Amino acid sequence: MMKRDLAPETRDDRGFNLVELLIVAALTPVILGAAFLAFGAMTSNYSRIEATSEATGEAQRGLDTLVRELRQARQVQEGGGAFASATGSSCSFYCDVDLDGTPELVAYYVQGSDLYRGVGEPALPVYPYNFPTRDQTMFARVLNVGGMTSEAVFTYFNSTASAAISEQSLSASLSTISAVGIRLLASRPSTGGLVSVDFSTKVKIRALFNSLS
Repeated sequence: MMKRDLAPETRDDRGFNLVELLIVAALTPVILGAAFLAFGAMTSNYSRIEATSEATGEAQRGLDTLVRELRQARQVQEGGGAFASATGSSCSFYCDVDLDGTPELVAYYVQGSDLYRGVGEPALPVYPYNFPTRDQTMFARVLNVGGMTSEAVFTYFNSTASAAISEQSLSASLSTISAVGIRLLASRPSTGGLVSVDFSTKVKIRALFNSLS
């Protein structure tokens, strides 16, 4: 049998030449820059998604509580209406929050970039109840509404008009309020800037006979 010699593998031990090194040196910053931009975009996008999720959850929880309490608002005096005060950035109304048969005075107001809620317990179990003032009530932050610095959170309606009651007429129209429009523009910071989610609804006060249909 004849033995056949196999040719040795050809190897190039010369390495990179100067031109190849210059090309690599020129392309490396471009590739790293593109990778950095892609990573930054992904990080910013994730931050915005996370901020949107947090703002949505906070706004939904706050809105659920506010809607539930407004629906259960009630009069404490015949013909007096369910509201003690009403403006575009605040309201206070009577509601039996703890279901003990005696109404509490529930108040919401915007201060700075936050919406706050407080519940005032009456001093008496029967009318006139003697509710505490706002200064005497403990308030807790509900959510950030930083996107609404010049916009109304609350608008008010009665049973005789489809348009909202004007701000100038609210103090004289408290007893006629039968529905409330709510708009919450909840905000959260992210690496890509401020993220806001917009929630709007209209709540009918069930206990009032003159409520909107």
